[in-house]
Amino acid sequence: MLLNRFVLAIKNQSRETLRAWSYQCESIFAQRSRRIQQLLTFYQSVYGTQGLKQLWRAYYRRELHPPLRGMVLSAVGLIGLNIKRLGGDGFDWNQERLALSNFDLCRRDIEFINTLPHNQLCQRCQAKKMKYCYCQLGNLRCRKSQTKATPSAPTKKDADAGASANICDRSLDINVRDAPAGTVCIQSQDEHEWEPYFSKNEFSIWRREERSSMYSYKVYARYDDVTADDFLHVQTDLDYRRQWDDTALRLELISEDPVPGSNSHLIYWEMQWPRLFANRDYVYCRRFIKDDKKNFIFICNRNATHSKYPALPGKVRVTDYWSLMVIKPFRGFQEPGLHFVLTYYDDPGIPIPQNIKSWVTQKQMPDFLTKMYLATKNYSYSRAIKMKDMFNGFALINDEYTANAQRGSWLGSLSRLPKTTGDSKSER
Repeated sequence: MLLNRFVLAIKNQSRETLRAWSYQCESIFAQRSRRIQQLLTFYQSVYGTQGLKQLWRAYYRRELHPPLRGMVLSAVGLIGLNIKRLGGDGFDWNQERLALSNFDLCRRDIEFINTLPHNQLCQRCQAKKMKYCYCQLGNLRCRKSQTKATPSAPTKKDADAGASANICDRSLDINVRDAPAGTVCIQSQDEHEWEPYFSKNEFSIWRREERSSMYSYKVYARYDDVTADDFLHVQTDLDYRRQWDDTALRLELISEDPVPGSNSHLIYWEMQWPRLFANRDYVYCRRFIKDDKKNFIFICNRNATHSKYPALPGKVRVTDYWSLMVIKPFRGFQEPGLHFVLTYYDDPGIPIPQNIKSWVTQKQMPDFLTKMYLATKNYSYSRAIKMKDMFNGFALINDEYTANAQRGSWLGSLSRLPKTTGDSKSER
């Protein structure tokens, strides 16, 4: 009897059934859409538009990218993929991608950070009133071959070089999963020694002669109140850098490596110089790696070329430029406190008086790093405020759908349907 009533109710109230079902779907869809909109607004407020795009790309490549895409697209798809890897603008990432082996040049920097509690000043660093000494570690010689002659009476420096041989020989073995290795390498001068340059505020700076009267510089500093993730974001977010770096007259993303996990970008940068000097502009390739296992972040930059960004009159194109940075958090990437070592070389392109070079190194570089530190603090503070406002603004719906109540009342009404006329007559 109950089954007959149920079938009859389905026939007589099919319209109500369809209406309740559609209302249920609309309620679920509306709530999911509202949640997605809230999440997108939240992440855009916290990480910015560029950070949101990078987050989506990473999620798409990891979770949603079809595993058999190349087989489905067949030859046409493969040709299109190769064209994309060349870059729609003609930049060949397969030939111009920075090599992961460049980060092996940071071995001494990592060792320097790890041994800071036992750091001792050499005589030259004491004379320069440095806070730390990089010379003793940075100037150790690596044994390039087994056939190299050794002195009959080995000195303490030779013994230190032997103890440091394993640092020189082994690779950092960075945890990069399936990231491409790359081919372009940085050529740095290892024959000359690092020497103390000056110490200012929290910065300690050393220099090494790369060519005649041309020096590379190494900067060490520590910040106790910013996180490594925020420090990395401030350096890689071009939109945000335009806000805090008043010397960046132009800063444009030319191309991005389409290979997942590469973290490589081609950038154009015009830097404002003092009066009486032409501005410098750069076309350079940047690559960064975040190693969660070793708890390090590596950033590498090197000059590059691009056909759509030729040298322009009135500006000096810098064609010999490279930099390496190691960031080591005290604990985790999202916890305050970090060390960093920045090594960079920049050939301005034309002869410049030594006093101007000294001014750029002793004033401009510390000022730039200080602005970057303040920008990181401002970014961390604004992000915390936005997160607080967004969490307070979230309207979390924990009640049951109203459609559930309607559906329950409708199902309950089936058992309470009035009897038909035939049934009532038979009962009589």
